[in-house]
Amino acid sequence: MIFKGQRTEDPGIGTSFERPVDRLMGPDGSFRVQRIGERGGLREGFVALVTMGTLRLVVTFLLGYVGMNLLFASLYMLLGVEHIGNADTGSLWGRWLSALGMSVQTLTTVGYGSLYPVGAAAWAIAAVEGVFGILGFSLVSAVIYARFARPKASMVYGEQALIAPFKDGWSLQVRVANRRSTLLIEVEARILLVMADVDDQGERLNYFNLPLQIDRVTFLPLSWTLVHPITPESPLAGLSMEDLRTRRAEFLVILKGTDEGYMGTVFARRSFRYDELAWGARFVRAFTVQDGTTRLDLGRLGEHQPVPAPERLPN
Repeated sequence: MIFKGQRTEDPGIGTSFERPVDRLMGPDGSFRVQRIGERGGLREGFVALVTMGTLRLVVTFLLGYVGMNLLFASLYMLLGVEHIGNADTGSLWGRWLSALGMSVQTLTTVGYGSLYPVGAAAWAIAAVEGVFGILGFSLVSAVIYARFARPKASMVYGEQALIAPFKDGWSLQVRVANRRSTLLIEVEARILLVMADVDDQGERLNYFNLPLQIDRVTFLPLSWTLVHPITPESPLAGLSMEDLRTRRAEFLVILKGTDEGYMGTVFARRSFRYDELAWGARFVRAFTVQDGTTRLDLGRLGEHQPVPAPERLPN
């Protein structure tokens, strides 16, 4: 196997595996690794809450709130609702509502006064539940603050990478933009090409750094098309779409910049596999000028039109 381009060192992913890997990185930038035997803990749980999706976080908090109320309401039922002042003891449903109402008031530390503990055992349960309520809402506040205070990039990518015309030749192109209204400054970009090749040691992954026409911009108010010119030194030179499919080519896009709103460094990643590559296409401009103002349409970021392309990229 003759390698073109300058191979780079393994970035920490690995070079050989027991079986072929479908893809190294998901489209959302997360590495597709399942950890077995991972040790958990309070710190890991907090990190999971801070980093999980918003909908999942809301559902987790709601389930936790409902679960805690059901747990302590069950304790009040086991103790007997006669130990709750003004409780409805006339029916099973009334006792459950009284126990649940007592739990809700105690857990939220509202305490309307209509229901109150009677006796040492009921006061002990209420005291423990009050502590859990304070700690629980403190945790919610800490998670919300950490999510808002943590610098995080929110990038939009074109759905596909392109093999597109560039000057008198061809290039690999990826289009990105900032989803947020805050400005990204001093943005750096890098594209790694990963291909599976066979040598005297068997199948292994080889990593290539794809030099970009421009790998750094001062500001990113609009979209940015990352362009890797395919020169004779490029690892893509002389390859066809079938070659990329056979070698399970994957393009890893890494972005780094400073978010002006947070004044902190943010990172973003995205993966494009060989089947997410448009062979012979050109991006359509995603921004227009109306009434003297530039308007960027993020919904058109990946819009492109086909162009005739050679079956095999020139050497």
